[in-house]
Amino acid sequence: MKKYLPIAASVLLLAACSEKTGYEITGTVSNADLNGQYVYLYEYGNPDVLPFDSALVENNAFKFTGTQNGSLLATLRFSTDVVPEERGKPNLYRTTFTLENGKVVANLDTFSVVTGTPANDAEKALKDQIAPFYDEMEKLGDKIRSEDQNIVKAAEKKYDEISEKITQAICNYILAHMDQKMSAKYMFDNRYSLSEEQQNEILSQADSTFKAFPGIDKMMSRLEILKNVAIGKKFADFEMADPKGEVHKLSEFVGNGKVVLIDFWASWCPPCRKETPHLVELYKQYKNKDFEIVGISLDSKPEAWAKGVKDLNITWTQLSDLKGWQNAGAALYGVNSIPHTVLVDKDGTIIAKNIHGDEIDAKLQEVLK
Repeated sequence: MKKYLPIAASVLLLAACSEKTGYEITGTVSNADLNGQYVYLYEYGNPDVLPFDSALVENNAFKFTGTQNGSLLATLRFSTDVVPEERGKPNLYRTTFTLENGKVVANLDTFSVVTGTPANDAEKALKDQIAPFYDEMEKLGDKIRSEDQNIVKAAEKKYDEISEKITQAICNYILAHMDQKMSAKYMFDNRYSLSEEQQNEILSQADSTFKAFPGIDKMMSRLEILKNVAIGKKFADFEMADPKGEVHKLSEFVGNGKVVLIDFWASWCPPCRKETPHLVELYKQYKNKDFEIVGISLDSKPEAWAKGVKDLNITWTQLSDLKGWQNAGAALYGVNSIPHTVLVDKDGTIIAKNIHGDEIDAKLQEVLK
């Protein structure tokens, strides 16, 4: 015997099945001075495009509703007239998050937080995981500024160890959420800290949507370049002028029976200047033991380059095309941050990359026995 729903009930069921579940963003703002101002909802990555929604802040609260097909990276922020942006400082009362259907909770503060949906809860879990690491790093500040170099050295080592933990946590987050646009953003935002190996691992699991995120294509191109100058490969040759204007090939110094450290640096780079005194001491120690350094400067002004060489007591070979970040040698070696080092053995084979401080000491002790 067939059973039928009453007509009224079937109409209600049809309506419920056809109704789309949208998003609801309930937000709070910690700053009472922002009451009476509008907070705007933008698509992330399109700052010149008009916002697609706005909400008035009343009693430190605001609300958005709508429907989103799939997910979208979005930004909540006030106009720059209301909350100015200052270069080098955190952007206050704004956040980038995953806009997806569901109940989203946004707290705009000096450190903004968004929760309520799977993608946003996953990112919040990452932030909670790495927050104690940042607290530890902040506590190291006084020790890093100490006049006692032993204290400084120990603090810097600890700082680097913590930094590696943060980078690994971010890498793990990305790999666990490859289907989320936020993961692609994290990869791009951390392109200078994620290692070559970590980047390759992530991209080996990435789909076309992930790879289409702005900037990922450039990272992929750089990784292709790095394959040509990987550990175990022969060094890549190029020619460049010294401070006197005389042009030299890198092969005049590399692959001729000496272990050579190729040092990409610039006079305007504080980390480079901080590292150089250590290289000066290393050079004194090993220059008569089949060791050489070739500096490749990313300076663009010859006067600044010359002054940097003099002030830092650099006595090894210096080359540059004075094109700054467009330096041809840096491009050939995939350099995207400095200081950057490449260690080449006596026959011209790359044996280490991007090593610094004690790492260089240890490697030289190993190969210059």
